[in-house]
Amino acid sequence: MKTKIFSNGLVVKYRRSAIILENSSGKTERDSNFEYAFTADELKDFLAYITKVANEAWTNITPKEAYSMDSDYDEYYDRRYDNNGYLSITDSGIVIEAPHLSKDTLYQFNKAKIQSFLYDLEKKQQGG
Repeated sequence: MKTKIFSNGLVVKYRRSAIILENSSGKTERDSNFEYAFTADELKDFLAYITKVANEAWTNITPKEAYSMDSDYDEYYDRRYDNNGYLSITDSGIVIEAPHLSKDTLYQFNKAKIQSFLYDLEKKQQGG
């Protein structure tokens, strides 16, 4: 699995068909809320990196607006912990609520969710 750690502590890991977000200093089962702020330049770098790895993890990645609950990145179900995780884009970065009892994973993207995330992240960077 390939890994990159951003200066704000966000860890992006990826492999074929998955992009996983973690915290650089780990997490305990009780930790749930994580906020990652980016400067304008850092956000640009994050968007470029996440786009690059999405294209390595899947074929035919196209940023697109969420069209169903399955493609909306706001919420995802983690089978391993039998719980949901949540992700939102803020004015200064991203906020993640990790699945309850998770020992590592904060959030995991599938293809549909990464496409809607990229769409919204691009829109945010363009001031929309």
